[in-house]
Amino acid sequence: MSNKLHQTIAFTKLLHAFQREERAIRVPGLDRLENDAEHSYALAMLAWYLIDTMRLPLDKKKVFEYALAHDMVEVYAGDTPAFGRGGSNKADIRSSKKEREELAKKRLRSEFPEFPSFTDAMEIYEKQADKESKFVYALDKLIPIFGGIAHDGRDWKEHGISFQEVLSYKLEKIKANESVFALFNDIMSLIGKDKARYFNL
Repeated sequence: MSNKLHQTIAFTKLLHAFQREERAIRVPGLDRLENDAEHSYALAMLAWYLIDTMRLPLDKKKVFEYALAHDMVEVYAGDTPAFGRGGSNKADIRSSKKEREELAKKRLRSEFPEFPSFTDAMEIYEKQADKESKFVYALDKLIPIFGGIAHDGRDWKEHGISFQEVLSYKLEKIKANESVFALFNDIMSLIGKDKARYFNL
């Protein structure tokens, strides 16, 4: 087997592992957790939609690369949920996030040296080094709220998360991009008018 074919098979296996990595959010309308591949695809598509419909001056190639690669470290580092799963280990999981993800990036770089733009995209995204990475970062924090609306706050209710907790956790992060922040203000205003529908009061 050629080295090129060997590496292509290895990368395909990585993508399959990415599909198996579950997040703390269920798929609207289904009783299963969303996986990282579904999340990243939805993030890329929503980014594309907003860039075109809002006529945002962003490089779509960069945006797609960040959206598709931003969570790939979770294949080895695991998901670090803001809310929900984790039980008594939640604090440990969150405090070790940076270290786990750094080790994961190093492993990915060593496993796929022929694909430096892949791991470079992760680095740039993490450093928030350009306007495209800031846009994707803000949108990544916003997209679960759309899911919350889609299934009437099912996950928020299940985990006892309040409107104020969602607002406080997301606010500073979403400020990374002005356009996404405007959407955030609109959507939180919409939810705030009918809190009983989305949260346990």
